[in-house]
Formats: sequence, structure tokens, C-alpha cells
Amino acid sequence: MNIVRANPEQLFEYGPFTVRRQRPGEALSPLLSVDLMSLKLDARMPMQQHQDEEVFTYLWRGSMQHQDSNGERTQLSAKRVMVVNAGEGVQYEESVPLFEAELLQAVIRPSQPGGEAMTQVLERDQGIMTNGWTELAGPEASDAPLELRQEAYIYDTLLERNQSLDVPAMPGFVAWLTVLEGIIRVGNQRLGRGDVLTGSGSGVEMTGERDANLVCFLVKPDGPA
Repeated sequence: MNIVRANPEQLFEYGPFTVRRQRPGEALSPLLSVDLMSLKLDARMPMQQHQDEEVFTYLWRGSMQHQDSNGERTQLSAKRVMVVNAGEGVQYEESVPLFEAELLQAVIRPSQPGGEAMTQVLERDQGIMTNGWTELAGPEASDAPLELRQEAYIYDTLLERNQSLDVPAMPGFVAWLTVLEGIIRVGNQRLGRGDVLTGSGSGVEMTGERDANLVCFLVKPDGPA
């Protein structure tokens, strides 16, 4: 496993937006970008066209409103996770009308272009599970609650202090584990907000040093995209 440290040059601030952009690179080519965002009250991302993208939106604090071009509104929070399969094309805007928001938004390239646009929402009354991984999204043929048109899986957890957990692993897949908040320890290395643990192989254990929100992507690097 390798550690990618948070880089100040990846941090952009503009008005109510603070964005840290991670680019996994060729080793995980279907995973185009991972943005960690802090949005202040009344922040708004205007109506935009999306095509041939799998857009994963995940909040761990606050709430955000998603509105499509038909006027349909969906509130997102730690209890509501969204995947937009943009396919042949979809338009939507996002705003923060009620509470400031902390979120991750990732763009994954689908295995094939086109297809019908689709919006999926996972509702979970209990919110983020502590000290165990929840499978949020996976390929269409998998049993994951949210479908991705790519050989990729997404998991999350809240790892509490002094608790340990193995990094998700699967043969032929590479992990991209992002620390959203808190601190974890892997071996003698400490990882904090914006740091990434990446690579393949099973049995990699991490321990919470401070309660940590984590999202992990497993991506098949040689999959078509």
C-alpha cells in the first residue's frame, strides 16, 4: 500500500466553496476524480450537463439539495447517498439552502458510452455504520444497493478511536481509501484529512487514532472506460 499525502496545491477556495481535488491517475484510470468539498450556506452549483459519467455524491455532515432539469428535488445527507448514471446526458444543479455541508463527490468513467440517464438514492436511517464497512455501490451485476456501470465498488465507515479494521480488498482490484475527517494509523504512519491509502493486497489493517470518516473505492484498473 502507498500513501498519497494531501497537497496544498490541490486545495481551491472560491466564495462559499472549498474543494480538494484528488486525481488517482492511470493506475485507477476509471476513477477520474475525487473531490472533498466544504460548502457554506447558500452555496450553489448551477445547472450543468453531464454525459458518460457515474457521479457519486456522499455527505458526512450537513445537507445538500439536488435538483434535475425537470424540477425534481432530492435532499442528500449522511443518511441519503446518491449515484447519477449520466449516460446519454442529464442536467442538474446542487445547492446548500439549509445547512453547511461536508461532502465527497467522485466521477467514474463508465465501461461503455451512452445508455439511459438514471438517478439512484440509497436511504439508510441509521446513517454511517461504525467500525465496519458498508457496501454502497458496485457493478450492475453485483448485489450493491447503488449500481455503477463500471467494475468498481464503493464502501464507507466511521472508524472510532482505538478500533481496527482491514482495508477492503478484492483480487484484481486496487483500493483508493480517502480520509474525510479524523486520523487513522497504518503501521507507523498516520493519515489525516485528505490523505489517501492506495494499492492492492489483503490484510492491511488500520486503527483509529481519532474518530475517522472513511470512503474506499475498489477499482479494476484494466477495465474498459
